[in-house]
Amino acid sequence: MLPITSILPQLHIQLTRGNAIVVAPPGAGKSTELPLSLLRSALFADQKIIMLQPRRIAVRNIAQFLAEQLNEQVGQTIGYRIKGEVKVSANTKLEIVTEGILTRMLQHEPDLPEVALIIFDEFHERSVHADFSLALCLEVQQGLREDLRLLVMSATMDVTALQQILPDARVLESLGRSFPVDLHYRPDTGKTSLADKVTKLVTEVFPKHQKDVLVFLPGIADIKRVAQGLILRFAEQVEIHSLYGDLSSQQQQRALQPSPAGKRKIVLATNIAETSLTIEGIEVVIDSGIEKRAVFHLNRGISQLSLQKISQASATQRAGRAGRLGPGVCYRLWSQEQQQRLSQQSSPEILQSDMASFVLEVAVWGTDIRQLTLLDYPSVAQIQQAQALLQSLGFVDEQLKLTEKGRQAHQIGCHPSMANMLLKSAVKSDAHLSLACAIASLLEHKDPLGLQAGAQFSARLNFLLANKQHVVWQQIHQWHKKFKITLSIWPLEDVSLILSFAFPQWLAKRRQNDRYLLASGSGVKLQADDSLVGAEWLIVANMMITDQQKDDAQIRYAEPLSTNLVMAIFAETIERKDVLSWDKSAERISAVREVRIGKIVLQKDNLAKPSAEQIQQIWRTIIEDRGIAALGFNEACLSLQHKVALAQRLLPQEPLPDMSNSALLSDLDTWLLPFIEQLTTWAQLTKVDFYALLKNQFDWQQWQTIEQLLPAQLMLPSGRHHPLSYGENSEVTLAVRMQELYGLQQHPKVARGLIPITLEILSPAHRPLQTTQDLVGFWQGSYKQVQKEMKGRYPRHFWPDEPASSPATTTTKKKMNLS
Repeated sequence: MLPITSILPQLHIQLTRGNAIVVAPPGAGKSTELPLSLLRSALFADQKIIMLQPRRIAVRNIAQFLAEQLNEQVGQTIGYRIKGEVKVSANTKLEIVTEGILTRMLQHEPDLPEVALIIFDEFHERSVHADFSLALCLEVQQGLREDLRLLVMSATMDVTALQQILPDARVLESLGRSFPVDLHYRPDTGKTSLADKVTKLVTEVFPKHQKDVLVFLPGIADIKRVAQGLILRFAEQVEIHSLYGDLSSQQQQRALQPSPAGKRKIVLATNIAETSLTIEGIEVVIDSGIEKRAVFHLNRGISQLSLQKISQASATQRAGRAGRLGPGVCYRLWSQEQQQRLSQQSSPEILQSDMASFVLEVAVWGTDIRQLTLLDYPSVAQIQQAQALLQSLGFVDEQLKLTEKGRQAHQIGCHPSMANMLLKSAVKSDAHLSLACAIASLLEHKDPLGLQAGAQFSARLNFLLANKQHVVWQQIHQWHKKFKITLSIWPLEDVSLILSFAFPQWLAKRRQNDRYLLASGSGVKLQADDSLVGAEWLIVANMMITDQQKDDAQIRYAEPLSTNLVMAIFAETIERKDVLSWDKSAERISAVREVRIGKIVLQKDNLAKPSAEQIQQIWRTIIEDRGIAALGFNEACLSLQHKVALAQRLLPQEPLPDMSNSALLSDLDTWLLPFIEQLTTWAQLTKVDFYALLKNQFDWQQWQTIEQLLPAQLMLPSGRHHPLSYGENSEVTLAVRMQELYGLQQHPKVARGLIPITLEILSPAHRPLQTTQDLVGFWQGSYKQVQKEMKGRYPRHFWPDEPASSPATTTTKKKMNLS
């Protein structure tokens, strides 16, 4: 009896009331015994159950296993649907499908009239389709089908977030099988390759055990390298099997089946073997701790399989494969300390994927992304890039509403770029459509020639024509069947044209040697010895990122174009644009008129004189980047800014212009840009009378209010007007020679007597003698000491004993007597 049976009665009751969440580790029976139990019950006797599985291999195997339990063939009570393969009948009650299939079903018939229950198995893998289809199911449940039930199942997922979007769902937890798995940490810090490290460990531990070994590796290349090493080591004594998504179903089945009597096997697998698969005979797991995940690089517009450490949840799943059928052992190629530093869960696909297909699906559904009930939402940048692509293809309009062309593209059921290629090729001829089907199929499969054959795409097409039994032909025939066409003679001379339908943003122009610039703005390169090196124009169909994403992306597939063909294909996208930029070295505005396709410049001519609007625009960018302080305001400007800030505090009800740097920066269009629209250099800008421009912001009454409250100058007993300096901390300062203050019997103040002026009293040589806000106290106190010192240093100047009642002067004693 499987552990899951302990919670099945509770689950049946809960599904009569609402949704459910089941947490059960690998081996509990959630993918097998649970759906069979629901089929046997009367709960859903007259309707279907849909069960989602994230991987095609799991769909086939679970369907086969369940059908065998009923002594039936797949396609009767138990059926499945995956891309290009359907095995269902009128009697099918349980359909196991990949996640994209459910999305299609919901878009076609949102009320799912024959479906009573949808099961989301292995939900912890968090694919975009799983997240999206769950969100759609919730909308259907709330708006169309209150009786529809949802069951979310996972082995390692934290259910807290799930409970927030499924508040009525009861969480039921089952224990797994009790077979223990011994964990051994075997970090290898040597400089050899991962494949060599794994081969060495497998060779060492294989003789220590009696049953079969499952090895987790990140990708096909490592699997092949390890397989070669193990074949040399074990020869025919051991069966070496590979297990990954691109293998045929027959090859995958051979890895899953028991080995012949008396023979052991080693299965080399990607993370495809983490969940929902039972590989007969496995006792030992060897885990590299590395996986390949598709990560979308926004700045380049490409998805790339990147190596990364697995999560703790994945490590648990992998180790569990050793304990499915009995006690087992797991060897981890990392330390126990590193295990603690692994992330708890893998990052959801929706946070690091190309969102073009997702955004198109949302447009077809007719809602806004933020209105969907999702566990995680893609970033604004992801969404905007996807929307821009869909608009450029004509699949959504300026209001991001679905167009008829977009609806046609969605019905094709592939990435929007591929859909555009197929739609536009169909308009030309059936032969072009047939060729487009071959191109789409090649882009979905492993390269049949490999990088050593060079990047030219048409070489792959010629290979297919010479090898009609190649696996890619299965996909080509499926496309032909979908479009109701037959194989035609392919117009290979138009390969570049058809590729341009899919990847117009990847038109590439040579800039030097083997390096090219894409119309999207990214740099790409060919292998130095590629036959395409030297071609002036390429249309790129596939790239991979090298050198840890720092260098130009490596071109994998491309086709050359002539300049005439480029001009013909991209005629509608050629634009003429006046481009103003800032020449940092010359500190001036550079203005050119460019003819270009995207970021590729075809022609560039200097502009004799940019328009005033263009100059204003570039000045706005430069000043916003450098800040107001970079303008170099003089003392008068700074004082005015501080004075206005002080006045605003003293007169909060008075409507005065905001002279702060932040306000001036946000209001450049009003006070500055119209007055510098003829200037083109920074040197010219620094000579502008900024004080006059700032003063222009005041009307007559406002300026009078400011001047009366906080005057710009103060008249002294000497008869002279001296400028007052206003500081950022509300201080008001006057720097003046002492002789001009004689006769002042009260300390000077501004702001209607509220703010005393800070006097910086100077000697005849303008050197500081005293700073005070109490002139009367200075006359009566420390003046005597200053008088004594100054008489000795400046005997020709007037130093009275009673400064408060003596005449002010600006000259010497001799001239005072003459006057």
